[in-house]
Amino acid sequence: MSEKDRDWYWQQVKQQNQKQAQQEERQRRNWRQWVRPLLWLLIPLLLIAAGTALWRNPASQLWLQERWVLLQSRLGLASTTESTAPAPSRYTDSPRTLAQCIKPGNVIDDEVRACVKGYRPKTW
Repeated sequence: MSEKDRDWYWQQVKQQNQKQAQQEERQRRNWRQWVRPLLWLLIPLLLIAAGTALWRNPASQLWLQERWVLLQSRLGLASTTESTAPAPSRYTDSPRTLAQCIKPGNVIDDEVRACVKGYRPKTW
């Protein structure tokens, strides 16, 4: 084999190796082109899911309504007749002290604990 043939052979081998390396690099980069579209899809979905979870929680609905009324009043969009506070509910999430909810005879049970956390009204 002459030197010319040997050089040609090794040049062909080198080109084949370069082609294989380029193909492997393309395959490695292939997943990267999907990252940005996936983020553009996932971030709004996560925001929608968080908003839905907040909207379904009854405690957060009252909070959102209060924030909305406050925002409208700050922007000057709410009229004075519409800005009345909602009627307080019998079941509030505001905690109470144990002294306010304790049963006669200093009895503490599940009903008293629920009253302290604001889950049930004091009926005793």
